[in-house]
Amino acid sequence: MDKIGRNDPCHCGSGKKYKNCHEKTTGAKKNGNKGLIIGGVIGVLLILAAIAITINSSTPKGGAPGPAPEGKVWSEAHGHWHDL
Repeated sequence: MDKIGRNDPCHCGSGKKYKNCHEKTTGAKKNGNKGLIIGGVIGVLLILAAIAITINSSTPKGGAPGPAPEGKVWSEAHGHWHDL
């Protein structure tokens, strides 16, 4: 069967043009995967962002991450070095 043009009579026999009858239902099926693809991409990006945040916020708990730099003191409450 040849492709139906938008202005051709609809294949269902309604007498309407295809664009005013069944094109909308056929088009919805074609575009239905776009939302699924976009949702998947957004989901992957959210997972990658969560991993990046976890990696970047890996301050050691329970103490300073090494010897104190000169003139600095470790703050347990804030998790970073402060000036003396």
